[in-house]
Amino acid sequence: MPTSLLAERLLPYLLLAAFFIVSAIFRPILPIDETRYLAVAWEMFSRQDFLVPTLNFEPYFHKPPLLFWLIDLAWGLLGVSRAAALAVVFLISSLVIYLTELLAKALFPENPDIARRVPWLMLGSAVFIIYSSLILFDLLLTACVLAAVLALLDFAKGLGAICAVTAGLFIGLGVLSKGPVVLVHVAAPILLYPLWRDPHSSLPPRRFFSSTVVVVAAALLPVAAWLGPVLHRLGSGFAYDLVWRQAAGRVSGSLAGAHARPFYFYVELLPVMLLPWILSPHLWRSRPWQRWQAGIDIPLRDQRVIQLLALWPLAVLAAFSLIAGKQPHYLVPALPPVILLLGYFMARIPLGALKVTAAAMLAAAGIAQAVGSVTVLPRFDMTAAASFIEARPDADLAFEGRYQGELTFLARLERPFAVVSPETWDGWLRTYPRGYVVAKVRAFPNTVNRVVFSQCLQKENLVILEAARKSGQMVHVARGSIGGERMEATGPCR
Repeated sequence: MPTSLLAERLLPYLLLAAFFIVSAIFRPILPIDETRYLAVAWEMFSRQDFLVPTLNFEPYFHKPPLLFWLIDLAWGLLGVSRAAALAVVFLISSLVIYLTELLAKALFPENPDIARRVPWLMLGSAVFIIYSSLILFDLLLTACVLAAVLALLDFAKGLGAICAVTAGLFIGLGVLSKGPVVLVHVAAPILLYPLWRDPHSSLPPRRFFSSTVVVVAAALLPVAAWLGPVLHRLGSGFAYDLVWRQAAGRVSGSLAGAHARPFYFYVELLPVMLLPWILSPHLWRSRPWQRWQAGIDIPLRDQRVIQLLALWPLAVLAAFSLIAGKQPHYLVPALPPVILLLGYFMARIPLGALKVTAAAMLAAAGIAQAVGSVTVLPRFDMTAAASFIEARPDADLAFEGRYQGELTFLARLERPFAVVSPETWDGWLRTYPRGYVVAKVRAFPNTVNRVVFSQCLQKENLVILEAARKSGQMVHVARGSIGGERMEATGPCR
């Protein structure tokens, strides 16, 4: 491959790497999601038990283990650090770009301009920029969905049952990345097969659908390889929590932290998913919907593919709109077909214009994080509190309220927090007079003589309390004030 062509192919990934470095420098590990998932990975690594995910050293059933395994593998090779975990996330984000490009080549083999534009369209997408460097599960799930769809395309071309098995294995890995939700994302391409198949070179629908038995059987293999030993160790209760309580609880919105929202939540977010490309005057001048409906300059084969790319994310959006639990990043795996759809109708736009836009979006996001590092982001940084805890390795520790692993990885803890309530923390400190209670409070009366650390954490105060404080001892303050000696009631952070 010529050097210039290699450099052009690597440039999007180099820009993404630069963005990751900027993010690592200016953005802290964000509570509660990033701190929680790193805590789970750390507990597995510190215990050298890679079978059962734990949070606060109790079985954690909310997420399956694939991302934790990948982070632990990186830690085993590179040492335990945030940078090593981010290296895993970078590889996953890069894989999503690459697989989306492969999908463009598979769906539009006669139009290479679309594939050439995919990395830049993805790299400049607001959704991708927001989530690409976060330690979450959605891009890993996206990679599994893309790999499964690519294998299904090969199977539809008659390349053999091994492709159906491969698709099933990637669906199984999708289950291990984020649970049964992978089925929502792969169902649309499978069920819509009669609409997008090429009647001259693809399998008949009857044969394609009959082979889903092979796909399902193969998908069960990686899931059973992990879940079987887990159930043998923990019993059927863990299966109930993982499969029913977690999945059904999010569907109904009854699970704690399920983020129940109205059915139109995703419809309101849809324009954001298309930024910045929906604002492109080149796109609107091409009149994509009119061209599609009238079939102007769109071959019949492309029309079938466009139907798939349009209906696929719409089906996902409709399915998730019916589910009570909603978060913006749940739609991230639907981004690749949207990017391909945009790429098709923007294939005539000069590639240089897309590169400039993508680079500008990354630069803007990097500058925003740099500005945030001295304005908003310090209220999300728990490093100082973790350092306080880490410096006292023998102290007994308790957390007031629901502990989500906020300090476990940052402080490299190898023991759990006791969980106490506002009514019981005082008694706990009397029982463990050399211990500390961590609490998030808006107003915490009569604690001035017990507070040894405080910082503003988002809109609350994170305080660390001890059993008693000698008269005249200074209160430690990090990145914010608690009102000094006037803290008979801690005021809200502003």
